[in-house]
Amino acid sequence: MRIVIIQNDEAAANQIRTALTRAGHRCWVFTTRSGLTEIVRKTTVDLVILDWQGGNCNGLEAARWLRGQTGFSAAVAFCSEGPSATQIAAAFEVGAIDYIIRPIDDQQLCARVAVVLRRAYPDQAREEPFDVGPYRIDPVEKCVIYHERTLELTPAEFGIARCLLINIGRPLSRDYIQEHAVGEPFLASSRSLDSQVSALRIKLRLMPERGFQLRAMYGYGYRLDLTPVQAAPADGRVRMVDWSMISNVSADTSTGR
Repeated sequence: MRIVIIQNDEAAANQIRTALTRAGHRCWVFTTRSGLTEIVRKTTVDLVILDWQGGNCNGLEAARWLRGQTGFSAAVAFCSEGPSATQIAAAFEVGAIDYIIRPIDDQQLCARVAVVLRRAYPDQAREEPFDVGPYRIDPVEKCVIYHERTLELTPAEFGIARCLLINIGRPLSRDYIQEHAVGEPFLASSRSLDSQVSALRIKLRLMPERGFQLRAMYGYGYRLDLTPVQAAPADGRVRMVDWSMISNVSADTSTGR
């Protein structure tokens, strides 16, 4: 997972980064608000760990600013020495999922962060099959089943499909999708990801009339949203798609043609 760290104490920041990097996460460390602003506008992150007073970046103000950013969807946690009960309460009031108190050893730190990430993204580490709308995702077999038909997807297409479907409503940068779905660094000059997403739009029937809309975000990436159906003329209320009513899937969906 991708984690941004802002700490007033350089040694503490390095400890957190080293421990979480060893645990398999990708980490960035900043001491200023400008660094935080740049990274969250440029790419998708999963967790921001703030200090109560992180050098040139006040943690409480930074948390409020993050929550006010359109499309920001990362989890937020605090980590500092000796916070008061008032400070902890204030952190939770602005949306923090946890408040980690330093000093803390690496094992406990990684365990706390793992709990935060599981709570924020429950589908990320699932190994058993699970459903997202009309799709059944099988992480072990690496396949997507749509209305009892197994779709023919390449390994890369499966990874991208899973990444999009478990992050509905969340803007995802191209490099985030590439890294999480394919496991390779993103090359800005390559158009392979866009071609794969275009193919998936057809294979998965990601169309408004079927309840999904896959949006390209210029200069950033993609966002998959649920789409409301037309208002019912009797009461004028907008309803989301009833997946049980969408049962006709043409044969070419399962063959990739």
